Amino acid sequence: MAFGTRPLLAAILLAGLSLGACGDDAAREAVEAPAGDPSSPEAATVNGQTIYVADVQLEARMKGLIKGDETLQQGSPEFDEILDELIEVKLLAMEALGRGLDEDPEARHRLNTARDNILGNILLEHVAAEQIDEPAIRKMYEAQVALLEPQMENEAHVRHILAPTKDAIDKIAAELKTGVDFAVLAARRSSDADTRLDGGDLGYMTAAEATPEFARVIREVPEGGVSRPFEDKAGWHIVKIEQLRKRRPPSLEDLRETIERYLKSQQLEKLLKELRGSAEIVKRNPARSSRMDKPATAPAAAPAPAPAEAAPVAADTPVQAAPTAAAPVPESREPAPSTPAATPPKPATQPAAQPKPAAPQ
Repeated sequence: MAFGTRPLLAAILLAGLSLGACGDDAAREAVEAPAGDPSSPEAATVNGQTIYVADVQLEARMKGLIKGDETLQQGSPEFDEILDELIEVKLLAMEALGRGLDEDPEARHRLNTARDNILGNILLEHVAAEQIDEPAIRKMYEAQVALLEPQMENEAHVRHILAPTKDAIDKIAAELKTGVDFAVLAARRSSDADTRLDGGDLGYMTAAEATPEFARVIREVPEGGVSRPFEDKAGWHIVKIEQLRKRRPPSLEDLRETIERYLKSQQLEKLLKELRGSAEIVKRNPARSSRMDKPATAPAAAPAPAPAEAAPVAADTPVQAAPTAAAPVPESREPAPSTPAATPPKPATQPAAQPKPAAPQ
């Protein structure tokens, strides 16, 4: 089963404005009182309310502009841009409060939900930091490589000579039999202007990436061998297989982001299962229950669904047999009122391929 996503928990996966971190009266207090660290230098005041340098640095870190102990230089273009954004947010929030918009039932709901969303994301960040370390990432990577390696098709380094007619290609084939170097003859006689000066070099490709005519040659001709003349829509060809090699699997860095996202989704699933198991949840709705609810009458857990048949995966979709869930996403600036269903990525039929070479002209 490939890494995937499923519709899961708007309250955890969405987050909101800085104002959304508070609800009702707390939201008003968040605007009307300083939110930053009073020990930090002031960056600006808005109608008497202070925005601290620490606020700007925290916002920059949330946006991914700085990491770790990095800071933005006060007065730099990046610092000023974020400061302007915070000023505009505060102005809009103050105006909304001045108009009493926070008293609207929908506004109260959105403020309360945003607070829960952000707290949920903060919790997940802490859990992920504790549970997802380099050994866990590497272990998952090694499992993915073990699954990918049997599917890694041979790559062939291909050269070709193109001629417009069968008579012309037969004469070239006869010259090759006299011992003339293939690349030299391609430079002299090939009608493919794009590759002639490179000795007919088409680079590395797999049979799956090539046209049907070239695919047959890649599968049938041994390393160092030369094909018989064959025709395709571009003309008549002779192909030499310079080298065959096993395609390398993607590196750890290629898969790191996907693996981290999946491990976070596993932690989310585990955490929610524990929390639901220990919480007292009473639904005031008809007996119909969601699939996450415990059975109403039987203490035994429902049987697990049969595992799906394993399928080849692409380099950016590692395989894991464990249940999958939507990975947490960064906090957005505006909480959405509802969550659209996530669409699982479709597993590829083979490993990620290099760009397909253009058909010889």
